[in-house]
Amino acid sequence: MRMDDNSPGPLARYIDVLELIAAFPGAITLADVSSILELPKTTAHRLLKGLVRSGLAVEREAGRTYSVGDRLTRLLHASADDGWYASLAGPHIHALTEASTETCYLARLVGARVLVAVSHSPDVRWRGYVQPGIEMPVNAAATGKAIMAFQSKELIAEALSNELPKPTVNSHTSRKWIEQEFAKVRRLGYATCVGEIDEGLAALAVPVVLSDGSVLQSVGMTGPLERIMNKQMEDRLAALRDTAAALSKALSRGMVVNGRR
Repeated sequence: MRMDDNSPGPLARYIDVLELIAAFPGAITLADVSSILELPKTTAHRLLKGLVRSGLAVEREAGRTYSVGDRLTRLLHASADDGWYASLAGPHIHALTEASTETCYLARLVGARVLVAVSHSPDVRWRGYVQPGIEMPVNAAATGKAIMAFQSKELIAEALSNELPKPTVNSHTSRKWIEQEFAKVRRLGYATCVGEIDEGLAALAVPVVLSDGSVLQSVGMTGPLERIMNKQMEDRLAALRDTAAALSKALSRGMVVNGRR
């Protein structure tokens, strides 16, 4: 039997289920999906399992309830253009730069890569290092480490499956070393880059934890090694954490608005 070109097709059913999960995250059950969408339980179960396998949904409470998956959250943020980030994050990055007199920037997760989204520098000579769109290697850059350390094992494996750069003698490409570095980032709550991209430069970065607990961005600060890694390091980290907290609120709200477009 030939399907009518105007029929919604199987994809529409997946979207219907996903919309329900998004409306009632952590509360919607198989029985709810079956009842609300008037589907046989076997069909509802198949659709839910398909969304879970694709990473668009996750099971909670041992499979009793469902929430939106990390893949969908990353997709929403990856689709946000730089203007979206510049509008919400720009003032916070600018204020951090003015207060610290160092180059500061926001990085974001795009697929399995970390890219600079917004940057501001008090000195034109430093702008080349962190221009928007530049990739931050997850094995060397502080902002790359600060984001990737909080991702799933699968996404970390994907990121590390690519050829990793080794721009200086201080850079590391060993999988064991990188995983130990990520564990250190999770324990300390911040990441460093000490001469790993340029022997004369250092950077600090902290994750931006969104309202749903995900980490899709990080905020960083870079400059001459002897200036970043000195006695004022704790003050710099405190300023980065304050900025990350402010960015969390702004970007979490922005994600909701962006999802309506």
